[in-house]
Amino acid sequence: MINAKAIYTELLNDESILELVEEDSIFDSSPSTIEKFPCICFTDSSQADEEYADNRHTFQRCVAEVHIFTKALEGFPTTSEIGVRIADVFNADWWHCSNSVEVPDPEEDVRHRVMTFSRDVFLDEQI
Repeated sequence: MINAKAIYTELLNDESILELVEEDSIFDSSPSTIEKFPCICFTDSSQADEEYADNRHTFQRCVAEVHIFTKALEGFPTTSEIGVRIADVFNADWWHCSNSVEVPDPEEDVRHRVMTFSRDVFLDEQI
């Protein structure tokens, strides 16, 4: 199995993201409650073995979901602003964004964007 979450370390260290989201508001799982906005949560959706040769798989198709939560109030960055910076970091490491959708919650003044990224990682490749 490949450690697909290694890309998240890059996000934590990326200055363009840390300008908008504090480091302690970036999680590699979904917290039960969100106490500080904006917030970013990452989850592995799938790591499926693909293509076999010599009785072993040659690569894994990795899929990750990124959840962005922010307040729909003045002074907070939008989910789009944060999403563009996250996409830049993922794209720089050859991840493909296959979905990006915002689900607003007007009663709570919260905006939630879900982004799905995928990448084929070959066995001899290190990420």
